[in-house]
Amino acid sequence: MFLSIKRIIFRIFRSRRYKPDPDAIIEEQWSADFSKPNRGPAIIHAGTRFDIKSESSCDANLQNGSLRLALKKSNCIAWIDAPEHRYQDQVIEARILLDPMGGYAAAGLLFRMVDDSAYYSVLISNKGYFRLDVVRNNTPLPLIGWTEVPANTAAAAPPGNETKIALGVIAYGAHLIILINGAWAAEIAESSIPLGTLGFVLASYEAGPAFEAIRRSEMAPGANVPGAYAAQAFLESLSVNTRIADVEAAYHQWEDNPAIAPQARFALAETFAAMGEIAPALIQIKKMWEAPGCQRKARELLLAGRLAFQLELYGEAEEYADACLALGRESPEGREAVTEKAKILYAEKKLEALRDYAAEAVSLRNDDPILHTLLGHAYWDLADYEKAAAAYDRSFELDGENGLPARNAANVYEVLGRKAEALERYLRSGRVFLGAGNYQDLGMLTPKLLSLGKDNWEAHALAGKWAFGIEDLRLANTEFNKAEKLRKALDPAPDPDPALSFLRALLFIRKGSRRKALPLLEEAAALAPDYGLFRFRLAETRFLLNGKADDPETRSHLDAALSLLSNTDGSITNNGDSITVIGNEGWVHNFAAQIALSSGDLDAAEKHLEKAAASLGEVPAIRVNRGVYHYLRGSLEEALGILESNKAEDEEGLLANCAGNLLVRAGQFERADEYYVKALSIVPDNAEFLTNRASCLIELGYYGEADTVLTRAYAADPSPAVLELISYVAVKKGEYARAESACCTALEMDRDHLPSLLNLGWIYSSTGRWDEVRETLAALDALDLDEETLTRRAELQQKLEDGTTRLIPCAACGRSWRVPRDPPAVPPLRLLAMPPDEVPAGSCPECGKTWCIGCAKQRLDQSGRFVCPECGRTLKLINEGLKKIVADWAAGAVSEIADLNAENNHSG
Repeated sequence: MFLSIKRIIFRIFRSRRYKPDPDAIIEEQWSADFSKPNRGPAIIHAGTRFDIKSESSCDANLQNGSLRLALKKSNCIAWIDAPEHRYQDQVIEARILLDPMGGYAAAGLLFRMVDDSAYYSVLISNKGYFRLDVVRNNTPLPLIGWTEVPANTAAAAPPGNETKIALGVIAYGAHLIILINGAWAAEIAESSIPLGTLGFVLASYEAGPAFEAIRRSEMAPGANVPGAYAAQAFLESLSVNTRIADVEAAYHQWEDNPAIAPQARFALAETFAAMGEIAPALIQIKKMWEAPGCQRKARELLLAGRLAFQLELYGEAEEYADACLALGRESPEGREAVTEKAKILYAEKKLEALRDYAAEAVSLRNDDPILHTLLGHAYWDLADYEKAAAAYDRSFELDGENGLPARNAANVYEVLGRKAEALERYLRSGRVFLGAGNYQDLGMLTPKLLSLGKDNWEAHALAGKWAFGIEDLRLANTEFNKAEKLRKALDPAPDPDPALSFLRALLFIRKGSRRKALPLLEEAAALAPDYGLFRFRLAETRFLLNGKADDPETRSHLDAALSLLSNTDGSITNNGDSITVIGNEGWVHNFAAQIALSSGDLDAAEKHLEKAAASLGEVPAIRVNRGVYHYLRGSLEEALGILESNKAEDEEGLLANCAGNLLVRAGQFERADEYYVKALSIVPDNAEFLTNRASCLIELGYYGEADTVLTRAYAADPSPAVLELISYVAVKKGEYARAESACCTALEMDRDHLPSLLNLGWIYSSTGRWDEVRETLAALDALDLDEETLTRRAELQQKLEDGTTRLIPCAACGRSWRVPRDPPAVPPLRLLAMPPDEVPAGSCPECGKTWCIGCAKQRLDQSGRFVCPECGRTLKLINEGLKKIVADWAAGAVSEIADLNAENNHSG
């Protein structure tokens, strides 16, 4: 009995193990025990102190005497922490086995963890590189970027294979030292996080082929795959020593230790230099050279000279350059040092020395554009302008992608008074700046272009492209027009610039004048048929103008764009003149999806949308087409769910506007108006959204509110389409004069605007102005009309006929005659023969019915006159229109008789 109670008490005390004060800073020497599995309900494993639990992205467990962490998906990072013990100064030693599972991964340690948003992280990858980061407020800041593990540590394995790592960290105050396989790898001073807990971390950057194959076959991209891992790592051992005396001793052991491998310090220096940490990089090189027996190498001297130059330590930089040159000018480093010394002399303003040195150096490195530029600087500052111009020209000849030498040459030629040569160099420079999207330097150049090239079409074209690039569209339009006028005045006129034609088209599109843009896009595509963007915008414009998804020409340009844009870099060059433009094939696939949706090919639309999303992501324009796709599939609510968004997601209001459009198509105008209001709350002056809302309000019969909205739309973007709607609303309100004015203004903008022409015709018909209706019909007949417009034209024609004529039927047989409503008087008739049956016989003065001769001749009075079959009254040609029909027949009959008599007389 006593033994049983003793066992129970022992078990109770063992289950209530000691938990340290979370605010305490622990000093201890401790090693983790990964050999015993976790028992009981404790969350923190007693032997390892780690919170071992699996998450949605990873699995964690003890396995074969190690702590295992495995990632369930790629492009992911996860860790396990030991949250109960906080350390400040510490020496950490860990042995890690990294298994990337055929992919690219890294494993390591987290230390001084405050929480999940603040800690230090050191990682080593299976490709043989390590890095150190500090994370604060969930924002990582690289302290040491990916740096190759020194060869003497042998930490790397062939890519994709298992990597064994012995990783050490010494954290002593602000000093951090990284040890890999017992050798020094890096050091840095950083004190933003003074203390915290430990963690074991694993990152997957790219999964192996086996994992990707399983994921593609079983799950959606990015999902977890049961039983498959992107990478795994095993923490085989871990020890922590936080006794301050031991930590201090470990730090001093590696502080300026002459046994540190020089290649390790130089690798760290190169990383610091690449990160822009100039002073720390130079310090590492100097420490490397302090090692006993270390010989300075050309590669080290070259980097040290560049670092000193950036720190403006010109004397020191020159000493390093000279030392590098002394090791051999013909080596790769020596050839670069030749140029570095010239840079130093220029920075020191030693102009004569630079001139003499660079003049000699270019004989050794005549292919170095920088040397020629520096020589040009020396000649320029010494007022030797002819030689300066020649040096700058040679520099640009060697490096045509750098516009600065050409600009420098232009400045020199301008000083020499050689303005034509100066302008040519300014043009060359400007083309390079434009091609690189360097609008700042191009803008500084533009006044020179317009001053020296006021009569040069290329100068104005370049100035216009700069203005377009900075969104000064008014100036762009002005310069483009000047350029075209000057080009066409030349004899012979040079070919148009396709980029200029394209940009002029875009200006018209922005103004809402797509019809004027169309010939310019056709010109650009004809001049540069292999440039996909031009073909794409041409196809898009044709579709938006005619709405015909099956138009063969539109399809041809779209197919060409799809095949060409996948290989474009987004720039168009014409005679060296480049302009950067959008060149992503994702937009073309999105437009192809729009075409497919319009033609009802939903399967093709779905494929194009997937390709567009893969290229661009789920941007609003793609979500718009996805919404239309689901609407056409029969699910309005699913479409609205896709389009539902907040202001941050829908910065341009496209999603809300599309939702309104779909609801209008579904006849739900009240709900549609709510979405249009939402779109306009994002972009209040968007003319398209305002016009769409006005159309919706018209459907609801809210003409007054629609009128107000259309006034805003016209103020935002005056266009024939808006004016046509204003005209429609004005008619509904009975304001015919205003309606007519709106249509006339629209036709002044675009004389071929069919909706305005038709509206104007109906306005004229409503006010009885039939001559103007006839003029409108003639104007329509001069245009290429689609089937819908032809139908509306026929309706207007019918309205004209109904307004100016009336139909008089025969009371018996239904034969009818169309006569003017107000026919002129016809002189009295005297018939010498019986007209044919289809001619009107007359109308009854009593019953008012009219009869044709064919029906009336069945009943004649005694004198042979036609009488009404119903009333018996004599028929009379009361209506002047009917009388005119008889008169026309009589005139024709007389003419025929005369012709017949003439023929008989001739025969006789």
